[in-house]
Amino acid sequence: MIVIPASPSPEFVGIDNWCNSGPISISGLKGKVVLLDCWTYTCIFCLRMIPILKQLQRIFSGYEFRVIQAHSAEYEFATKIENISRALERYDINEIPVGIDSKNKTWQAYGNMYWPKHILIDSNGFLRYEHAGYGSMEEFVEPILDLIQETDSTAAVDIKKFESSSTDEIYETYGMHFPQIAPEICVGYSRLKRFGNKQTVKINEVNFVQDNGPRFDNVVYLRGKWIWARECVTAVEGTVDKNSAIIMKYNLAKRVHAIVGTTNNKPGRFEVLLDGRSLEADTLGKEARLYEGSSVVDVNWPFIHNLIKTEEAESHLVEILPLSDNIAFYTFVFG
Repeated sequence: MIVIPASPSPEFVGIDNWCNSGPISISGLKGKVVLLDCWTYTCIFCLRMIPILKQLQRIFSGYEFRVIQAHSAEYEFATKIENISRALERYDINEIPVGIDSKNKTWQAYGNMYWPKHILIDSNGFLRYEHAGYGSMEEFVEPILDLIQETDSTAAVDIKKFESSSTDEIYETYGMHFPQIAPEICVGYSRLKRFGNKQTVKINEVNFVQDNGPRFDNVVYLRGKWIWARECVTAVEGTVDKNSAIIMKYNLAKRVHAIVGTTNNKPGRFEVLLDGRSLEADTLGKEARLYEGSSVVDVNWPFIHNLIKTEEAESHLVEILPLSDNIAFYTFVFG
């Protein structure tokens, strides 16, 4: 963590609801050291921090220390309490208080520009340390202990015995970042300037897109019938009949994920192909399954679906084929 000039911590603002707790305020936390985690459930780096935050809460449970999360949305669907609540259940977050910052007001009050961001607040309510992005547990333990000992000089924790664990289910499902890994690619027009197709895709209109190759690494291509929306590409009536697909040849990954939802909040389904073939049993991701000889994923709510897993970092062509006309595809993510 980085030491920052001490200044009064902003109050929580724009919090619509609190999960796992009653209402919380910075002023009401005086006397406690607070680790504030500004996160969103659609960020893979935020998810990788969850096991570390839980472990820090356990390590310092005997002291005046508290982990608090402020959930600020990256996508419109992640402002909805029902989706956030489902994410808290999916990732077993039931003891850490979570403030629903649906309009990102608290996120802005703390000067955030990215997810996740972590802020350490001392027992007098002053900002003291900050950390952007994913980090190891070891990066947090010493600064936390430093602030605890400012209030209680008798506090003593052997920080050498605490190490990050890589055995959590989140790590197994989503994998870890490593050098040369394929980049996260969002396909909505607010982030992606164009697809790899030679044909120009128009925004907010129905497009019939051809994919005649060649295909370059880490570039997204479309085939068939799609609407290019602000945050995603969406299927419409007739998409399935047009043999539509979202295609990407990724350069290196052990895990392939996709943020996918539906346009009408009803269940959807898509097929996953790896190098033109259905997945095998040993390459099925957590959300993928074999159905009548095909590898498919059922979409019941919008989140990061784990599609593919391999033991080694590999390069492949992945294709997403809608099996229902309500698929909304947001982002490729890798681990």
